[in-house]
Amino acid sequence: MTWNRIVFSLVLAAGLLLAPCRPAQLAAKETCLSQGWPQDKSDLKPDPALTFGTLENGLRYVIMPNHEPKGRVSLQLNIQSGSVQERDEQRGVAHYLEHMMFNGTTHYQPGAMVEYFQSIGMAFGPDSNAHTSYDETVYQLMLPNSEEQTVSKGLQLLVDYAGGALLLPKEVDKERGVILAEKRERDSASRRVYKKGIEQAFAGTLLAQRDVIGTEEVLKKADAALLRQYYERWYRPDNMILVAVGDAEPAALQKLISQQFSQLKAKTASPACIELGKVAEQGLEAFYQHEPDLGHTAVSIASVWNAEPEMFTQAAALRRLKEYAATMLLDNRLQRIVNSKDSPLTSASFSSYKMLPQFGITSLRVQTDAGKWKTSLELLNSTLRQALTAGFPEEEMKRVRSKLLSMLKEQVQAAASRKSDDIAAVLISDLNSQEVVLSPAQELELYGPMVEKLTAAELSEVFRSLWHERRLVKVSGTAELLSDKNGTPEAQILAAWQAAEAAELKPWEQEQAVDFPYLPPPAPEAKVAQHTAYEKIGAERYVFSNGLILNLKKTDFEPNEVQAVVVFGKGSLVQPKPGLNVLAQFFIPESGVGKLDQEQLNTALAPYSSKVNFSIDENSFQFRGKGLSSETELLFQLLHTRLHDPAFRADAFERVRRQAEQFYAQAQSSVEGAMEFKGESFLAGGNLRYGLAPWDMVKTLTLADLEGWLRPAFKDEPLEISVVGDFDKEQVLRLVSKYFGEERKGGQQGADEKIIFPSGKKLAEKVVTATNKALVAVAWPTDDFWNITRTRRLNVLAAVLNDRLRKQIREELGAAYSPYVYNQSSEVDPGYGVLRSVVMAEPGQADRLAAKLKQAGADLAAGKVTDEELKRALEPSLTSIRDRIRTNDYWLDNVLIGSLQHPERLEWPLTIQSDFAAVKAEELSALAAKYLQPDKAAEVLFLPEKK
Repeated sequence: MTWNRIVFSLVLAAGLLLAPCRPAQLAAKETCLSQGWPQDKSDLKPDPALTFGTLENGLRYVIMPNHEPKGRVSLQLNIQSGSVQERDEQRGVAHYLEHMMFNGTTHYQPGAMVEYFQSIGMAFGPDSNAHTSYDETVYQLMLPNSEEQTVSKGLQLLVDYAGGALLLPKEVDKERGVILAEKRERDSASRRVYKKGIEQAFAGTLLAQRDVIGTEEVLKKADAALLRQYYERWYRPDNMILVAVGDAEPAALQKLISQQFSQLKAKTASPACIELGKVAEQGLEAFYQHEPDLGHTAVSIASVWNAEPEMFTQAAALRRLKEYAATMLLDNRLQRIVNSKDSPLTSASFSSYKMLPQFGITSLRVQTDAGKWKTSLELLNSTLRQALTAGFPEEEMKRVRSKLLSMLKEQVQAAASRKSDDIAAVLISDLNSQEVVLSPAQELELYGPMVEKLTAAELSEVFRSLWHERRLVKVSGTAELLSDKNGTPEAQILAAWQAAEAAELKPWEQEQAVDFPYLPPPAPEAKVAQHTAYEKIGAERYVFSNGLILNLKKTDFEPNEVQAVVVFGKGSLVQPKPGLNVLAQFFIPESGVGKLDQEQLNTALAPYSSKVNFSIDENSFQFRGKGLSSETELLFQLLHTRLHDPAFRADAFERVRRQAEQFYAQAQSSVEGAMEFKGESFLAGGNLRYGLAPWDMVKTLTLADLEGWLRPAFKDEPLEISVVGDFDKEQVLRLVSKYFGEERKGGQQGADEKIIFPSGKKLAEKVVTATNKALVAVAWPTDDFWNITRTRRLNVLAAVLNDRLRKQIREELGAAYSPYVYNQSSEVDPGYGVLRSVVMAEPGQADRLAAKLKQAGADLAAGKVTDEELKRALEPSLTSIRDRIRTNDYWLDNVLIGSLQHPERLEWPLTIQSDFAAVKAEELSALAAKYLQPDKAAEVLFLPEKK
């Protein structure tokens, strides 16, 4: 939970970064490569569960035992270099090189690596992946078991990455198309705004010039020699950290690491320091970027500065804590403004963080409509000035203090359920940031007393220190500013900012504290009328006197945590007007509850971990809650209040409608969005329950429509409650009886609809967009969900076709970055299911690729699935299943929810592993012959058209 890591998560959520960068690194005098460990220069001690080591060749490693997922080990190799280490003629090479590791190494000829790891139970992508950012390249393996041979093979592959890449010229040329396809696939309005923002804010530095994906000029002519130059310069043992986390003995891992990695040697002299340049630190600058595909207008004010590396000591930890707390203070204000009546804003965020060791940026960003950019800029200005001049009162500090303490305590309670790959990623992030890695208990011990002592006055001063002399004011997106008598767009922005600066500043109005819960429990309490134990799966069902159903499954997968889901009604199946389900899922959380709006509720719940979300399934409404076991009653109070005292606030509806309009505007300017708006309903014979309803329909919906649909369901529909996790059964029985004892007489019935798949038909349409890529999909009708043996095999068949397309489309043709295939069988519509294959393509290749997808299905239907193909598809599925059945989500979503109407769900856990393991190649061949015939296929093509 280090504060730097949390800030980065907020920045990512705001869409400002592609990947976290190294905020601070102390370079040794004789080299620019980091050496040693952060704790070597700190008064803080690292997590005692960690084993640190350094080999003679300089490679560092960290080992940590962890037992989730059970029996698996995460190995991650961190190369401490990325795109900023590239020379001008190498722009894009770091990322290109990452791709080439999968195309041939010392122990794996081209094409062999992925297939080997699939055969032992690892999926390409989820279990074997990599990423490149500005200053790091990380290779990730999630091994299917912790056996010595498996771990040794995994380490051998990482050694190959570290020094055994073949970089065959033929393979470099083949991968070029994949790289260019990825560049094309990742292009979007938000990506262009981000890239331009980096170029503007960090002008004059390498950061502004080193986009990770690289330049098309370099990518089109990069050869094996160019890649090898970078490889031998930066892939060296003294520039690497190996992280191993999992269900294995540290001593055994340490021995294997030494055996495998000691052979590595640096192939070149230590590289010279990279001069990144300096950002300007003074002045007021305006930037404008017209990007109508963004769907909204973004307005921001930022401060950029040159930073100095620092050691992570207690003093530094306290300072970062204060900075993060100050960030929370302003962010709370922003959310209150967004949620206020008649606010011009639809979202807002505040962040302050380091980009590489040398640069810092503080940014206040809001989202609005095109015609409200000036009003939003004025509001942004006044909010910032209020905080800078008057600071924050102690009343606002109480919420931040309680939330920070809650987060720290929740981390400790949930420590045993952390996943090994997540821990490994955090370790790399902390070490690259030169932060001492602390356990959740250490963080509570360190930060807890600090949080208790924080004052509003010192946080106000820290907040001021985050704003440096250089100010950048930016307007981007849908607002179209033209040069006129008022000057250029930039001049207009500066004039609006200066006018806002000169305006009279009103004081911030403090909101009154609120309490929760406020509803009395209903009377009378319900009594248990019937109890059934399902001993084979360790679950129970209670039927109460009022008809309520309670399903229980006690687990130890996530110690000290509990999940509860209240299911009722028929969901999307009975929506009276298309699009209501879209608005409702955003509206209910935004509107708060009867006596508290959403911000008041957030304030009241700040000291707690419990949270409740609302969702609409294809055949039900759901309130899903999660929290610490110690908060079980609070969790049920939240569920009770959400259900019994829903709010239908007009201002919240207007805000959600504007958010939806902006979302639709952005989505309608992309081929991916077109698939949601038109492609999904096309594959469902025009039924608008599939995909997203058109905006022309959604914009006509009213608050009365929404309330008329939801309120009766909330009030009258019978309830099924499922609880899974580390709970006290008697307490749960008492709480369900206490809070859900009312009689309910509802009984929504969905209309029977026959879905007609468009076999043999084609949907081809143009999408007006500035993004030059096409979406190509070929789909076949399968069947509904309820023959579980068939559904399981259809999923494996999809995996087989997915693997064929990976080889044919990506590896052989280099025509797409990530073709994918999946089967989706309906739980509502009898006989309806779709198996689809999808690729993002260069527009001129769309028809050709559609033919390839269709032919791949035809070949599978006419031929046979080989035993080798089955193994490569099935083994990763079996690994995933072993992990999945040890999660609370599996028992809720796949077993308990809906088990009254479909009691067969309670049998599925008994057969899932054995049934999948029993899949035969001939069964898949028979399914392919039945479902993947060419005359049954439907095609969907969305092509870009310039504005």
